[in-house]
Amino acid sequence: MLARDEHSLPETDGLPLPDGRVQQGPLGYSRDALRRRLRHLNDRVAVEGDMFIYYIGRDPNDGPKIASVSPDLFVVFGVPDRPDRKSYVLWNEPRADIRFVLEIASPSTRRRDHTQKRLVYASLGVAEYFLYDPPGPHRKARLLGARLTGFDFEEMATQRLPNGCVGVRSQTIGLVAYVASGGELRWFDPVAGVDLRTYDEAATQLDLANARIAELEAQIGLSGSKHS
Repeated sequence: MLARDEHSLPETDGLPLPDGRVQQGPLGYSRDALRRRLRHLNDRVAVEGDMFIYYIGRDPNDGPKIASVSPDLFVVFGVPDRPDRKSYVLWNEPRADIRFVLEIASPSTRRRDHTQKRLVYASLGVAEYFLYDPPGPHRKARLLGARLTGFDFEEMATQRLPNGCVGVRSQTIGLVAYVASGGELRWFDPVAGVDLRTYDEAATQLDLANARIAELEAQIGLSGSKHS
């Protein structure tokens, strides 16, 4: 018998990301940037990360069994963004449409990301699968964007961006993912013509804005004192 809801199933395996900071940087940036980008749709779109998706798989005898997968980041359409959510139990949420998945590859997950998980996401009907492989000591960063065609993913065409970098556009979320000159993963908004900011970039911009406001207030105060 299937468990009734998300509260009846484990919400975590208790393990940290296997390769720590290698994955945390691009994952944190992507999650925060996409949530800001899609926040006006949070009544029907959710951006999630490192959370179990439960589905009906097959056991060695081809019988049904409860299976799970935990993408680094995924975008779900058809459900509201719930801060208290613990997992997705697909047989209880027929409207949950997982259209986009991003995996951050690492030495310990690379093979599984390219093979096993790719097959699982195709079987779940995920429309787009993006895979970012961070740079290593003897390896350049790589980015793959693929779209579901039939029962498997087909690599998507790349495009040249105004900054000279080459990226892959997601039709699902309307953004272009690319590898910057330093090897880091970035998201470009083709409508606004700008990159989605990192947390540090947003904080720096806020500090500059606050400093400018303080400067203008000081000038206004000085001007007022001269005329008093």
